[in-house]
Amino acid sequence: MKSNRSVSAAIGEYLVLGELLKRNVEAYLAHGETQKGWDVVIVTNESTKRVQVKTIDWPNQLAVNGNFSDGFDYLVVVLLDRVKPRSRFFVFAHVELDALLSAPNELRAGKRTLTMSQKSMDSRVKLHEDNWKILVPPPTESKQEILHTGENSET
Repeated sequence: MKSNRSVSAAIGEYLVLGELLKRNVEAYLAHGETQKGWDVVIVTNESTKRVQVKTIDWPNQLAVNGNFSDGFDYLVVVLLDRVKPRSRFFVFAHVELDALLSAPNELRAGKRTLTMSQKSMDSRVKLHEDNWKILVPPPTESKQEILHTGENSET
């Protein structure tokens, strides 16, 4: 199948949204230029989290390139395998990225690279695979109390 970057990007964003929704996280896709720099927003009672999604056609591509400065709180790298039915996900907090990225490339307007080779995945980024817990808010007591109260009122 011929690779198309915009198709791969859209697939990756919807896969991330699906992973969050199946974990009962209130999340929405960003649309248009208004949300430049992030693709998915997570909404909780306490805050919003902006998630940048980068998708590569893996294993044919081994690097994620881009401007990783500001504009998002978390990065999810989707290794989109168009042959096998399961893609792989790596979830990073923005503050963790600097140590994992290449130096800024002066010829490419400061863009940086995150290498997703098998060697890198076995060592440097291994702990980030399926690290959804940093995006999933822990249940709060108030939500549990509401649920508990609601159950009692129906009985």
